[in-house]
Amino acid sequence: MKRIIFWIIFLLVLVLIIWGLFVAMQKGSRNGVPNLGAPAPVTAADHTEGPADAPVTLIEYGDFECPACGEYAPMVERLFQQSSTTMRLVFRHFPLPQHLNAPIAAQASEAASDQGRFWDMYKLLYAGQDSWANLSVSDAAKVFDGYARSLGLDIAQFDTDINSTTTKAFIQSELSEGQQLGIDYTPTFFVNGKIIQNPQSYDSFKSIIDSAAK
Repeated sequence: MKRIIFWIIFLLVLVLIIWGLFVAMQKGSRNGVPNLGAPAPVTAADHTEGPADAPVTLIEYGDFECPACGEYAPMVERLFQQSSTTMRLVFRHFPLPQHLNAPIAAQASEAASDQGRFWDMYKLLYAGQDSWANLSVSDAAKVFDGYARSLGLDIAQFDTDINSTTTKAFIQSELSEGQQLGIDYTPTFFVNGKIIQNPQSYDSFKSIIDSAAK
């Protein structure tokens, strides 16, 4: 009898644990979209394109080595070009730990930003992703040095800024903010402070922006 009671209690506990996990998963996501908090307000420290008073703010937490981010980059650029009067684009760093060259790529973009060329470096990093993603960190840095030269940057200053503690601290601050939100994949997009499920096509992405603009 004691053995039967033990197994009954064991099974009840197991059922309750499974039910609790199921409920937690249901609360944690809705229609495949994680239930995250709102990102930090946009400030002068952010990398932005478009008018500050635009009715739509699209924030991307991205990783320059992330293949999915590379695929979305042309879509986001096209979206901005066609919605430049109604949309403000914001990029925040979220280098994933499994991407060896993501941190140095983020640092290269910040070094370019120090000379007013963040978005130009952003485009070069994504366009050339296949050429540097699988290199050693030192060899990837040489590629980024070439990008800086093609943009006409002060190379001595670029080489100083790419490894500065200020550059690394800024990237870490954005990464930490994203982690506090619960982000664990890239790209992660927020439209007017609310996370969206990554659109599967340009038209569906444009529909989300147009709807938010209204």
